[in-house]
Amino acid sequence: MAESSPVWQERRPPAAQQLWHWVPADLTDLPRIRRELRGKLAEQGTEQAPAVADPDMFVLAVDELMSNALRHGRTPVVVDIGRTDDAWLLTVCDQAVDAPPRPAFDRDPAQGGMGLGLVAHDALQEGWYASDAGKHVWVVLP
Repeated sequence: MAESSPVWQERRPPAAQQLWHWVPADLTDLPRIRRELRGKLAEQGTEQAPAVADPDMFVLAVDELMSNALRHGRTPVVVDIGRTDDAWLLTVCDQAVDAPPRPAFDRDPAQGGMGLGLVAHDALQEGWYASDAGKHVWVVLP
């Protein structure tokens, strides 16, 4: 049986200016949100959409956290993307405050469940916290 790594550290993210917001109802909303996000990233380089270091990884990170929230959390799920001074902040909130993010460790990739590890690998920071609004899982990406 595969072990799990410790849950992501419970802490607040850095301050960020919110740019984009989605509320996916279920997994069928994800292709539309990915398309919209890719369109917004194509506008990069403007003041409202600064450049992303790796757009494909960025979209993958958003998709992984959204799909985890929809599969393992409780609705409603809220997705917010913002900018810090020098990075991007991605936050996904769901209602499963009793289930902190727990990346898979030493699992056969064929069994799935590797998304949090992939996201954390490219993240500058990651964490989570609970509030009255729910469980907020966040990553800072370059």
